[in-house]
Amino acid sequence: MRWFARPENDALQLRVAPRLAAWDAAAHPDQVRLREYLIDTEDLLAASKVPGPWTLRLDVGRRADRDLLDQADLDNYAYPLAKRLLDGELVSVWCTKEHAAHSYVRVDSAREVIGPADVLVVETTASWESRRGGSPAQKQIMAGVADAQALPTSQPVRLELSFVVGPQRIWPNLWKQTIDSLDSILGRTDPGRSSHPLDGRITELGLHVEVDPRAGNKVVIGIHAAPGGMHVSPRGRVLVGDAVLIDQPSSGARGANGSASVDDSAQADVRPGAAAVFGNAREFRDDDDGYLAWIADHPDGYVINIVRGHTPAGARIHRASCWTVSRPGPRAASWTEGQYVKICADRLADLEHWAATVLPGPIETCGTCRPASTSRT
Repeated sequence: MRWFARPENDALQLRVAPRLAAWDAAAHPDQVRLREYLIDTEDLLAASKVPGPWTLRLDVGRRADRDLLDQADLDNYAYPLAKRLLDGELVSVWCTKEHAAHSYVRVDSAREVIGPADVLVVETTASWESRRGGSPAQKQIMAGVADAQALPTSQPVRLELSFVVGPQRIWPNLWKQTIDSLDSILGRTDPGRSSHPLDGRITELGLHVEVDPRAGNKVVIGIHAAPGGMHVSPRGRVLVGDAVLIDQPSSGARGANGSASVDDSAQADVRPGAAAVFGNAREFRDDDDGYLAWIADHPDGYVINIVRGHTPAGARIHRASCWTVSRPGPRAASWTEGQYVKICADRLADLEHWAATVLPGPIETCGTCRPASTSRT
C-alpha cells in the first residue's frame, strides 16, 4: 500500500463555504447549496491542475464557538469534493478542521512517503453493499480492529487510511463505511450501538489509494490512528481574489441519519462593503467608508492591519486612534480596498484571540502607538 504527504503548497481561500455531504432530494436546499459550493470550488481550482498523480487538501474553518471534536465529520466534507474532482490520477485526499475565519483548498503533485510504523492492516473479501447493521465488509473490518488499542475519547485524532483496491472500485465510496467500523479505536457515541464511532473528533484525515489489477474484489486497508491536534501547520501563502463571496449556510438542517448536516464553518459574508464577523472581531475588506466609520465610533478600540491573505509577516496591531491606521485626508493607498484589510475589535484580547485562532504565527504590535498588553485591557 502507498502513503502520500499532505500538501503544504500555496492555498486558495474558498469563495463559497464548504458543505457536508447531503443525501436529500436533489431540490432540497442542502443539495442546492452543496452543488453551488462544488461548482464554484471546481472553478476555483481549474488553473491549479497538475499532471500525473495528484493530491487534494481541504482545510475547513469552523466558528470559534463550535466544538471541534463534535460532529462536522471530515469524511463528510472530503467526500463530495473528491467525488466531484475524481479522476484516475487522484491518489490522496487530506481534510482538516480548526477554528478559523476561512476555509482553504489546494492541489499538488502526489509525493509518496514512507508509511507510519504502527499500521493496522485489515482485508475485506465480502460485499460492501449496505445492509441493516452494516455491510458484510464492515463486519470484517470491525473484527479486524476489535483488539486495537482505543484512543482517549477526550482528545482529537489524526487518522490515515490507505486502500489497495481493484480498478473497478470507486475508492471514496469506501471511506465512510471504513471509518464507521472503527468504534473500537475511536469510541462510541452510544455504548450500545456499533458503527457509530466518535469520528467527529478526527481533526486531520488522510486518505490514500493504490490501484492493483490483481486485487479483484478484495480491499486491503491500512489504518493509522494517533492523537491529533487542534491546529494544522501553516498554510504558506494564501491566494485570494479581490472580491470574495462566501455562502451563508442554513441552520438546523439535518442529514438522513439524523445527525447535524449544517455547514457551521467559520466563514462569513465578506462581499465588498460587508464586515465579516468572527467572535467579537470584525474584518473590513473593500469597505473604506465602513472602516473609517468604525474607528470614529470606537476611538478606544484596536485594529490589525494585515494583507488580504491573512499572512502574519508585516502585520501589526494598532490602537484605533493610531495615526498610521486612522489619519484623515488624502492618502497614497486605500485602507481596505488595496493590498491590506483591517480586523477591528473593542478589546485587544479579542484581536489576540482572532490572531491565535486564525493565523499560523503571532502578530507584532505597532511601535508608534504601543497597544497595551492583554492584562491591561
